[in-house]
Amino acid sequence: MSSFEQRVVTQVKIEREGLQRVVLDDGTQATSLTEIVGLLEVGHSVIVNTIAMDLGLGTGGYHLVHYNLDSKQGDQMRSGRVLKARYLSEQLQADVWEEHDNENRNGSDLSGMRVLLCQLHSHVGAIAIATSAQLGAPVSFVMTDQASLPLAISDTISQAQNSQVIGVTVTTGQSFGGEIEAVTVASGVLALKERNESSVLIGCGPGHLGTNSKLGFSGMELVGHATILSKLGASVALAVRASSTDQRERHQGVSHHTKTLLELIPHPIAVPIPSDVSAEEIEDLGHTTVRYSNPSISDLLSKSSINIQSMNKPLFEDALACDYLGAAAMWLADASAV
Repeated sequence: MSSFEQRVVTQVKIEREGLQRVVLDDGTQATSLTEIVGLLEVGHSVIVNTIAMDLGLGTGGYHLVHYNLDSKQGDQMRSGRVLKARYLSEQLQADVWEEHDNENRNGSDLSGMRVLLCQLHSHVGAIAIATSAQLGAPVSFVMTDQASLPLAISDTISQAQNSQVIGVTVTTGQSFGGEIEAVTVASGVLALKERNESSVLIGCGPGHLGTNSKLGFSGMELVGHATILSKLGASVALAVRASSTDQRERHQGVSHHTKTLLELIPHPIAVPIPSDVSAEEIEDLGHTTVRYSNPSISDLLSKSSINIQSMNKPLFEDALACDYLGAAAMWLADASAV
């Protein structure tokens, strides 16, 4: 069961759309989702969920504010009749795109959309930096519900939007807080097409879950998204997860997660790769490699004001990851392949 404690807010350190980070009277810090809890002030008594910190999980060192005992905001209702985070005590209303009266609501044609599937949240930020540099324009982001549900929790997305490398955001399924709320990933992409957005990153928020098992990782959802989006006419590619620095054998070189996804996606999709690596393993799984010369984005990431980390290390230090992610960014930007 969850673990709760009562604390008092002593400082509001960070405040942005949808989120506050506060210091508590015991010296610990907490994240508060303002759409659910309302705005906190110094002196407010709050109930915090401590379970992630109790378990030592990678939450960045923060508790989560569950309730504000001194709320003066009263009942604040969002618009819409669809619930997200359904049947949790924090469930909230969402005004979803599918219920708007628009001519594309019942459409199903995603032709012209270029969609890149990402397995890690850090990859979303890295590829957005590189792709926007090539396009001279921001890319769009569709967030799934296989990790964090609130978009506001992501420092990466906040920084990327402030730096204008990510533009329109869509939150789908149970996730919430995007500029567009959608019920499914497919309809979220359709909503972007209506906005004349054609370069789209799809991935979960912070908190990707992986295990030692072959099928037990949150990125498994990408098999379904690849299938549906391709069937609807979108051009679909998978960004390869690879590493030259990860200490875990299963993620050294091309990750076993990537291989599993490519085994299970039932039709050919594009897989961008650096030109100097072997394509045999991917092509043997029935997919189409797209080769790019000198794709590394390590230098670009090291100079970026956006802090992209993976496993608590700067991503730019992982040369192999930066090669594969650079190739993925070049595909999304529709750059010339080798």
